[in-house]
Amino acid sequence: MKKITLMLFALLFGMAVNAQTVLYEDDLETYPDQSFLAQQNTTWWTTWSNNPGSGEDAQIMTTFAYSPTKSASVDEIGGATDCILKLGDRTSGSYELSWYMYVQTGKCGYYNIQHFQSPGTEWALEIYFRADGSTELNVGGDLITGTYPKDTWFECKHVIDLDNDNIELYINGVLLYEWPFSYQASDPNGTLQLGGVDFFAGAASGSGESPVYYFDNVSFKEMTAATNPVITVNPTSVATWALAGSSSVVPMTVGNVTGLSDLVYNTNIIYDVDALKTAPVTTAPTQNYVVKKTLTKASPAPTNGGTPNTDGTAILHYDGENYSAVGWSSVPITVTCAARFPNNMTVPYAGMNITSVDLYLNELNAGTNTFTLKIYEGGTQYEPGTLICSQDFTPVAQDWNTVTLTTPIPVTGADLWVGYTFTQVDDGIFIPGTDEGPNDPNGDFISTGVGWSHLSSNPNLPYNWNIRANLEGDVISQWLTINPTSGTIVPGDSVAAEVTCDAADLAIGTYTATMRFLSNDPINPAVDVPVTFTVAGVGMGENSKLGVAVYPNPAADVINVIANDKINGITITDFTGKLVYTGTSTSINVSNFSTGVYFIQTITDKGTVNSKFIKK
Repeated sequence: MKKITLMLFALLFGMAVNAQTVLYEDDLETYPDQSFLAQQNTTWWTTWSNNPGSGEDAQIMTTFAYSPTKSASVDEIGGATDCILKLGDRTSGSYELSWYMYVQTGKCGYYNIQHFQSPGTEWALEIYFRADGSTELNVGGDLITGTYPKDTWFECKHVIDLDNDNIELYINGVLLYEWPFSYQASDPNGTLQLGGVDFFAGAASGSGESPVYYFDNVSFKEMTAATNPVITVNPTSVATWALAGSSSVVPMTVGNVTGLSDLVYNTNIIYDVDALKTAPVTTAPTQNYVVKKTLTKASPAPTNGGTPNTDGTAILHYDGENYSAVGWSSVPITVTCAARFPNNMTVPYAGMNITSVDLYLNELNAGTNTFTLKIYEGGTQYEPGTLICSQDFTPVAQDWNTVTLTTPIPVTGADLWVGYTFTQVDDGIFIPGTDEGPNDPNGDFISTGVGWSHLSSNPNLPYNWNIRANLEGDVISQWLTINPTSGTIVPGDSVAAEVTCDAADLAIGTYTATMRFLSNDPINPAVDVPVTFTVAGVGMGENSKLGVAVYPNPAADVINVIANDKINGITITDFTGKLVYTGTSTSINVSNFSTGVYFIQTITDKGTVNSKFIKK
């Protein structure tokens, strides 16, 4: 009754009332003792390497609890805990994110908040809870210090306003710091997005402290609803035809009718060529990763690699000649280096194949060296999509390595990520080669876990990887276009577009492709519209201006008959002359016809046309 009275009072006198929506609340009591959190709750939790139930997963314990009997332990038992709370890549709205922590005397704690749900892509902040009871917050390149209580539960609360780019961090009820949430931990230039939390068993570099802590009563509330754009595309699929040598134009609408903020979109064209072949996929060895990886330019610089050995008809790459190489100070560590080639780079080569990849390697481990070429299809601007090639190869130091693909990869127009994975075991060596820069944002991707970042995140390393994809074969006709290809649509509005299928350079037959609409709609960031285009041949009647087409041909289920004049009747006979159909329908079910050749007579006002089709 008091709550109702208060809300009515607030409405009558103009007071603001925050209507909180609980998105996730968990006191961890429903999970079995000694079980693993991400393994028990895959909806909200994962681990750095997407390996629930491993040493990276937080374990449910009864050692300490805020309420009533269980909490999650973060430690180095069985490997460093690296447990990720997934928050969904939110770009608008305001949120309250909180939990309780417990750090014993002599132990330390740590967590970071990520701008992207895919971990390791970009840290929004990181905070150390030192063994002496002090805190060290890294944000925007600055260090903010404070205190926390030992041997007792204390609250960590974050009030994050994405619409106004602001975050407040409270430790044990006291405001520690307030700053723009778009800041990165080490740089004020970052992405205004809330992705996830990493509960990691980390300690301040060089401290020698032992990370062991517990967390409980996790809460994630929406304070102000997100104002997201909402993309709609109509029609959701396109099926059209044209006579050989002509074209077809189909109207399309792209809308943001129910969206609450501007929709920004662009369109990729992806052609269906040969189906993507998938080479056997091997799993990289499990690694326990440190919080930050220190990248160091090779010194002295390795010998210039010269030009790669390739006979490719075309080469996808960003790099110049080999200039340097990169090494890691914390080993062993498994690393993937990659270059992303987006739609605007790949679609001109649709129909060709990646037949080999050139890469420069500077040094190798003294012992075992395991290298795997990896190619991914699709994905986003910050992480690849489906792994379509994984091929081990034997590396050679101080030279360009040409890896010939066992199964060539067709280029369709979809984004392609080309890279390789290796493990640096020896300290003080520099394996992957780079050019002299400046880097292209697509030419320096790096991953040491699940998430991806850029080599140039270290400002001292503005280089591109020495990675080059060699293409061979013939390009296909670029028969599909859409206009406009991109745009910005305000809330409640839509724009008209035209899809053109051009048969000028196509043989008679059926062609398929996909229009992929990429946008800032966080729920549907990629919308695929399949396109089927039939190029029909023409049968000529007594009047040279009379044309009739039958498609598809060959056909399994239905044939369509079209003409440039009114159709008055259609008859179909088999090769013996037996009549199997007569009528006026221009869409005819032939699924019950026997396999073979059939003859069609089409009667129009201008005359009669005889043609044929093959029943599959």
